[in-house]
Amino acid sequence: MNQNIKIEPAYCMNPGVTVTENGVIVSAVFREKESCGLILYSKADKSEITVQFTEEYRFGSLYSVKITPLDPSKWCYRLFCGSTFFVDPCCRSIEQIESEGRTIRAGGFFYRPDDKLPAHDGACPKRAGETVIYSLHVRGFTMLDKSISAQPGTFSAAARKAGYLRDLGITAVELMPVYELQPVTRAQDGPRTMEDALALYPVSKRGLPVRDLSVKKVNYWGYARGFYYSPNSSYSSSGYEGGPQKEFSDMIERFHEAGISVYLQLYFPSSVNSQQQIEIARFYATHYGVDGFRLMGSVADIKVFAADPILSDVRLFYTDFPYEEIGGMDAENPEAGPVDTGNLFTHNNRFSTLIRRFCKSDDYVMREFLYEFLKVPSGHGNVHYICGSDGFTLRDLVSYSERHNEANGEGGNDGNPDNYSWNCGEEGDSDQEDVLRLRRNQIRNLLTLLFLSQSTPEINAGDENFNTQFGNNNPYCQDNETGWTKWDNGETGEYFREYVRRIIRFRNEHPVFTGIAPFKNTDYIGCGYPDLSLHGAEAWKPDLSHFSHSIGICLCENYVRGKAKTDLIYLAINMHWETQELGLPKLAPGRRWNLLVDTALEESFLDSECIMDDQHTVEVAPRSIRILNTVTSNKPVRNRKKKANKTKAEVPAAADAVTESVPVKEQKDEKE
Repeated sequence: MNQNIKIEPAYCMNPGVTVTENGVIVSAVFREKESCGLILYSKADKSEITVQFTEEYRFGSLYSVKITPLDPSKWCYRLFCGSTFFVDPCCRSIEQIESEGRTIRAGGFFYRPDDKLPAHDGACPKRAGETVIYSLHVRGFTMLDKSISAQPGTFSAAARKAGYLRDLGITAVELMPVYELQPVTRAQDGPRTMEDALALYPVSKRGLPVRDLSVKKVNYWGYARGFYYSPNSSYSSSGYEGGPQKEFSDMIERFHEAGISVYLQLYFPSSVNSQQQIEIARFYATHYGVDGFRLMGSVADIKVFAADPILSDVRLFYTDFPYEEIGGMDAENPEAGPVDTGNLFTHNNRFSTLIRRFCKSDDYVMREFLYEFLKVPSGHGNVHYICGSDGFTLRDLVSYSERHNEANGEGGNDGNPDNYSWNCGEEGDSDQEDVLRLRRNQIRNLLTLLFLSQSTPEINAGDENFNTQFGNNNPYCQDNETGWTKWDNGETGEYFREYVRRIIRFRNEHPVFTGIAPFKNTDYIGCGYPDLSLHGAEAWKPDLSHFSHSIGICLCENYVRGKAKTDLIYLAINMHWETQELGLPKLAPGRRWNLLVDTALEESFLDSECIMDDQHTVEVAPRSIRILNTVTSNKPVRNRKKKANKTKAEVPAAADAVTESVPVKEQKDEKE
């Protein structure tokens, strides 16, 4: 092979690889004073070329060379410093090559004819409230899917589920780390403090080790330092033309064609600095058309991410953005004005904890739950979820009161001990119909409250399909049936798929659940009802005490639809273990309360009109939710049950209607 190549300074200031018209540019950081450079390996004839870095290629600690002519598809490379050889952490792929009679790993150059893609293609919904996110692990998502006839667990297999997700009502997928992982070394990610060391080598109360250190476990989740620019080759189909990069790109295109945005999880240990983190996100946005990033681990400076002009069109998800500080910041160009926070989303476990506690009838939770359930972020987004990869599945949440992580080899002591779960009467699998019925009812309650909360809802892969991890709430090392999504869950799986489809459709049909403007709790358009009001055993009198488990939430659709006739949606929520009655606001003549959904019923969605006999109160079964709306009807109204004498009209003045309806409190960070 022709090895007559030219090496010249490139003056590229960013570490990594750039493919030029007739060659490549390689930039790498070397802080040591030893001899350094790179070795090129020919994939065709196994020949090698050594490129020694000299002072003319150096600026500070960064060396940058341009190599021409070179076909990047036919070569790969490794860096060296002194006698140490290693794969460039900024390489675009991981290649297996033969050198000196042994197989070694080398870095590949990013190469394909369509080298760059637009930042996004319009698949991302304009409003945060219209987004429904589905979180998945590319490999585990399809490994057990019998509809995938060839090479499950790949980017292509995940792409083949795009139609299924679209029909379910999903508008965005969030992918767990998709990049190659770097081998963990003590220098990179070893313990830095005594607390870190104790976490790596846990012991029992008797001082005995609880982790078998002789067993090497796979990092199934991928939360570690990676070759961030290189899509994981183990997620690529064998023989796919163009390799992992092309298959990953094709998967994103397939999702976009289905109207589904693609978000990536990026996990950064503290060893990855702020500049590197920004460049990695920029790369996926500009080269692959990724629509957003969930930033995890040790994010160096979240305000820099938020203000980055190249990332202004993608969505960023983080535990807590300092929105007030970010909104007042100037971009790199002072004349550009303040940073737009519309694409910034809070993503933490506050709602997850509260909805779990609320649905299992914990005391001292009503006010906090209502605050999170009804809070509409102003100028930014907010993600609500019940279950994530790092905890119980939805099925296990109502089937196990304790974690069962023995398979992880750590004595069952790993994972979160505080899950706020409830087994509904029997731990694990059960054949008792009353237990199974209660579990199904609880799942319906949880899904209903998730998708009707004022937020961007996110569901974890398989939770719509009755997926189980057999009580393991920390399957970080379970690259097997425990960690994989299970699709063959019989009639129950089919039932919950349809339930999720119906509740998402209901949410989309009623824009009061997808608004982006905070509620004012007043009748500011003069329609006779406030935009939001709360109710208890009597209308307009909610019970927000520490021991309350029932609440009526009335939402007026006129504020988002501008209709002449008043349309109301009433959520009658009862998480008490006994039947409760909730008061209904009085309606105008000719209008009636109609029952739409009852989670106490297996067939929860009522497809025909069901006008309530009692138009003054609604009776709600134990641990269930009823959803009512208003319709025009001349059906006679039953006389109201005898109660204490009324002293006021049914509908008070707008200013008094919800004086104490929605609790207002300062948000406090929840200890992780």
